Amino acid sequence: KTLDGKYMAVGPLEPQFYEQLLKGLQLDAGELPPQMSFSDWPEMRRIFTQRFASKTQADWSRIFDEVDACVTPVLSFDQVSSHHHNRERGSFVKNSSGEEFPRPAPVLSRTPAEPCLASDPVVGEHTVEVLQEYGFTSAEIDKMLSDRVVECRAEKAKL
Repeated sequence: KTLDGKYMAVGPLEPQFYEQLLKGLQLDAGELPPQMSFSDWPEMRRIFTQRFASKTQADWSRIFDEVDACVTPVLSFDQVSSHHHNRERGSFVKNSSGEEFPRPAPVLSRTPAEPCLASDPVVGEHTVEVLQEYGFTSAEIDKMLSDRVVECRAEKAKL
């Protein structure tokens, strides 16, 4: 937890990332127990917790932003799409209604997934068309609709 009550995600399991974490926190590895000394983890947690509580999330983000230490800010959903890493990668797109959602992943160079930007259909919007494609007659479809076996809701103009 940071000084401003926000959080940082910390996960440097490999030695090279752990070394970068300690540099960012301005801690000397020689003054700490070994990284993988499980019995010392409560003490290390106390030290790391105390250190992270000394600066804001924005401060820690600036420190670790260009460092490969597996340390990132924990963001709200509203913040995720505007984070510069996600903007640079085009990780979020807007559909035709202006709703923002994650872009399909992974984005491959030769076959990138292209998101469908149209809104999802409403329940029952294509019922008649689908039943006709499967060979049902108009009379059969009318019977299913009147018996409430299927639902049909034609989208109407929103004026």
